[in-house]
Amino acid sequence: MAINERITSYSVWVGQTNYLTHDRTIQLSLETGTTVYIGFPQVRPVDWLQFGTGYINLYMTVDQYADVYHLLQTEDPVFFTALNLFGLQVGAVHSELDLSLGEETGEGYEDQSLEALIVRARKHATQKTPS
Repeated sequence: MAINERITSYSVWVGQTNYLTHDRTIQLSLETGTTVYIGFPQVRPVDWLQFGTGYINLYMTVDQYADVYHLLQTEDPVFFTALNLFGLQVGAVHSELDLSLGEETGEGYEDQSLEALIVRARKHATQKTPS
């Protein structure tokens, strides 16, 4: 998981190839040292969010490329979140979030927000860590 992690650098590739199902990629480096590969195929694959040791692969559809690239170019700081928690999967590039808006799930109208998912994920991670 990557929860609201600051992006320290990124690289962009736009090209043409006969071996990939997409021609746009963005690679992110996160503050924790995790590397994120984002591919932008025409159709999102079933296994669109993958976690490994030190890396995360995220596949978004090609129409999302311009939005992600725009955020990276215009916002400072920029963050990355990837969760697979309680059957909910999230992969997001975003500006800084106000986590005080993220009520714990079930507590109000913010239930479906990214902030609420992050608050819940952090609480879950804290409960799993022995004191």
